Amino acid sequence: MRFSGLRIKEGYILRELGGEFCIVSEDDSHNGAVNGLPSLNETGIFLWNRLEQGDNQNQLVSSLMKHSGLDYDDAVEDVGEFLAKLINGKVVTYQLSKSINSSGGKYK
Repeated sequence: MRFSGLRIKEGYILRELGGEFCIVSEDDSHNGAVNGLPSLNETGIFLWNRLEQGDNQNQLVSSLMKHSGLDYDDAVEDVGEFLAKLINGKVVTYQLSKSINSSGGKYK
């Protein structure tokens, strides 16, 4: 799935909690991770930092390939899984990019 306009919602930050890096809301007085989002591994931390810098989906894939030495397909898969977690956690804003389906019609 292709996304455009990816932006981290205001108020979400990456914070170390008990030796693990988690996405938290700055407004959370309990300092807990966002529900449904596991702690981030090295790849997740790298992608979060790139997203903070304004990278789009293609740039995230390209940056991850350069950073980790992954091939294109693996980088696309890793970025897709990362973005799906952020979207499900309602941590980012985004738009679905328009594509052409196999019957020639447009869909979002």
